[in-house]
Amino acid sequence: MALVLGIESSCDETAVALVEDGHRVIGEAIASQADDFAAWGGVVPEIAARGHVLALPGLVARVLAESGRTVHQLDAVAVGAWPGLIGSLLVGVTAAKVIAARCSIPLIAVDHIEAHLGALHLGRPTVAYPLVGLVASGGHSHLYHASAAGRLTVLGGTIDDAAGEAYDKAGAVLGLRYPGGPHVDRLAAGGDPKRFALPRSFINDATLRLSFSGLKTAFLYAMRGPQGKDPLTLDAHGIADACASFQAAVVDVLVAKLLLAAEREGVRTIAVGGGVACNRGLRARLQTAAHERGWTLLLPEPRHCTDNAAMIAALGHQLWLRGEIADLRLAPLPSGSAGPRVR
Repeated sequence: MALVLGIESSCDETAVALVEDGHRVIGEAIASQADDFAAWGGVVPEIAARGHVLALPGLVARVLAESGRTVHQLDAVAVGAWPGLIGSLLVGVTAAKVIAARCSIPLIAVDHIEAHLGALHLGRPTVAYPLVGLVASGGHSHLYHASAAGRLTVLGGTIDDAAGEAYDKAGAVLGLRYPGGPHVDRLAAGGDPKRFALPRSFINDATLRLSFSGLKTAFLYAMRGPQGKDPLTLDAHGIADACASFQAAVVDVLVAKLLLAAEREGVRTIAVGGGVACNRGLRARLQTAAHERGWTLLLPEPRHCTDNAAMIAALGHQLWLRGEIADLRLAPLPSGSAGPRVR
């Protein structure tokens, strides 16, 4: 039995989790700052970093107490070290280094993007590789070939905006509360996805490129006129139709490109991680597509799709088993190898 403490602080969620043997979550806690940033319509980096400083010590103590463990029973501590907001990352990395030094246990540096696919291990004692995975979130939309946990090769991805960021902007256009993505998904279930004609960039080409900038602009003009400045006049049914139309455009593209990537790589297992993997429309379409092809679809639980520390601990466990240990000179980085823009 191995216990790994995970710490995540890459953006505005402060999270701590304790994971046993790389797949069994025995304690976790998250402090979100989303409500604090609703008035701003997005994350303010300096405020986010201060929030992590305030929340992290209490979360570590809470997770250990509720799981009946102490820091001296930990076998390793894993931390999201890149990519992310540098001030936010620094808080988590510093805390992990202190725990590792105080308890004389290994320190594991985890790539936040790789961890979104590492979340596939939660609740699964084994995961069969290779697979093709999509990480779709507020800041990332990329396709990967995974030969093992944390061993990813970029196949393609966004050339501009991420899918989750586009969802949040669509929510803002409609006057929905930040973050808009979950509200768009909820309202889409009751709308007509064919009411508004919206573009699906690159869907018919042979590349693995993604783009959502044009969709955002088209949606703004469809809702608020050619200059995007007219007052919104849709009633509740119209807003639901708008959400359904927008979601259909995003899901069509994500599903098409993930299936294309899997076919090219010759794999029969596909996976999705990241906040957009919570999206019910996307999950339903992928389940149908995988069933029709006889493929295996792996999806984390919705609570482990958004930023969380259990995914950090799960991937950290795999890295630890491979001997990939960081030292106490570990420095956080705002960018990482798993999420470059595709040109």
